[in-house]
Amino acid sequence: MSSSVAGAPDLSGLIELSRDPALDLKPVILRVQTDLFLSAPVHDRAILQAFESLAAGLIPTVDEETLRIVAEKLDGCPDVPAGVRAALETRGFPIALPREPESEAEADRALAENPGALIGTRVLERLLARARTDADLARTLLARPEIPPADLAPLWLAAEPEQRRAITEAVEATAALRPCPPAPRSLATRLVEHSHSRDVQAFITALGDGLGLPPNYLGAASDPAARYDLLTLALRAADLREGEAVFVFLTLNDSVARSVERVFSLVTLFRETSRAAARDLLCAILGVPVMERAGGEHQPLHGPEAKRSTPAAAERGGFRTVLPSRLRRTS
Repeated sequence: MSSSVAGAPDLSGLIELSRDPALDLKPVILRVQTDLFLSAPVHDRAILQAFESLAAGLIPTVDEETLRIVAEKLDGCPDVPAGVRAALETRGFPIALPREPESEAEADRALAENPGALIGTRVLERLLARARTDADLARTLLARPEIPPADLAPLWLAAEPEQRRAITEAVEATAALRPCPPAPRSLATRLVEHSHSRDVQAFITALGDGLGLPPNYLGAASDPAARYDLLTLALRAADLREGEAVFVFLTLNDSVARSVERVFSLVTLFRETSRAAARDLLCAILGVPVMERAGGEHQPLHGPEAKRSTPAAAERGGFRTVLPSRLRRTS
């Protein structure tokens, strides 16, 4: 038996009483069943069939005031069964059909907000791509308990601390399986020098170029606090030592340096995130492959102009990063 049906309140007593000719409990049963239907967290097939069977049978037998109350409650609910709609319309109480989404973004938001919707891999990828720039959609997806933490890596910046830890742990499990050769020490040296001179733009450019990040990579974090969290992941991926990262936190930005609590949280994030996990989190958050240079000209790893690496090249430090592994789903 479906869990939704097994956990439903037992209305057998009311139904038995409704057979008493001296009592007319049909309006009460219909209103109670309507409230139970609307409050159900998931409108699965069992819930829909049970409500349609009972409500469609009671609607022709109850008074108009009860029908008005029921119709007002159901109006706007997208999951009202067709049989219930038809029964109400026959009695002169039609309810509006669900409004068609005005845009793909609105349709995606409605899908994410529907707890009964099954979200397959391809649909989830589309929702995650949109959620990178849609804070409301990001919060909705993060609140869905059935989505594995590893799949939520692109939304790490929008996650609460506890959920961030769960995502990081899930990413850690697979990040270490891929090679992560050390970055050239010259990159760390340049970053420390730019931070010491408070040349923020040169610092951001050097860090982005060193990791092969897109020019506007910090734009992935609209919130200034989250932007520094993203920067911390990049510093960890760039293979800075902890002392060098602390120096950056204390010199690059005065507002950060003046907050002991903020510096401590950034150091903790740097210390508790492995370099491989930081690399993969960056990859997921930005939606692009995060590339590290081992020196020489930057060569893109994707596209027709890409040079295919050989095992010998891999030995010298070139490698390909991929998104954190995802649990296989059915669409």
